[in-house]
Amino acid sequence: MKRAIAVIVVPTIALAIGLGAGGCEDKKPQNLAPAASSLAPSTVAPSAKSMKFVIDPKSGTSIDMPAPKEHIKAGTDGAAGTLDVDFMNLAQTRGEVKADLTTLSTKTFGEADKDKTQTGHARTWLEVADGEEGKLPDDVKAANKYAVYAIRSIDNLSATDLTKLAATKDGADEVRTVTATTHGEFLIHGHKVDRDADVEVAFHYPPGAAADKPTSLTIKSKKPLRATLSEHDVKPRDGFGKIAKGAFNLLGTKVAEVADITLDLRATPQS
Repeated sequence: MKRAIAVIVVPTIALAIGLGAGGCEDKKPQNLAPAASSLAPSTVAPSAKSMKFVIDPKSGTSIDMPAPKEHIKAGTDGAAGTLDVDFMNLAQTRGEVKADLTTLSTKTFGEADKDKTQTGHARTWLEVADGEEGKLPDDVKAANKYAVYAIRSIDNLSATDLTKLAATKDGADEVRTVTATTHGEFLIHGHKVDRDADVEVAFHYPPGAAADKPTSLTIKSKKPLRATLSEHDVKPRDGFGKIAKGAFNLLGTKVAEVADITLDLRATPQS
């Protein structure tokens, strides 16, 4: 049940791009979200009868950032995290999804050189990679590597007990599908906010398998999870992580002030 995500999340797992120039001192925006180096664990209640699922490392997110002068399109294709799913009470499901921001790449132009340059700038703004003209400390890159979404509660479930939900056919598989709203915390670039994620979760089975014996699940956003750049202190930076004042005019014109993140995740039971 997710998180989106997770993103996922997502998360999201949240990202910005543009060209930077010249350094200056940082000024904290008034709407900067609370600082955090991590999120508290999202764990199931002791009474829950749950199965642990592991997020497929190749799960991804899509990122959409329309601005008046440029429509940035990007995505991630690296993920981590676990989910504890309670099949008989899906509202008890907990867990977290992580989107690997070092895998962020842009697809704005459809031209390899331009997209490669923009990808480099995006990762520099997020402080997850070295810039062309400087090297960031390894601990800074490690701290900012993931966008994380931790589930705190779930409601608006289309079904709460998976064992009472009839399966439908999907090719060779049988599938049980639920929709839900997850409520959680979203951490990007050292700042956390509360975010909701509307998701569709599909549990996949071999023919005739019991409802509590899925071989995999998929999580997809019903609507994007939104990240506001200023809340997470995502802004123009040079290769050393210094604020690039000369590029601030890009925000709101060539670089949208928000990123809409769509989750497309897969998870399998922990072996």
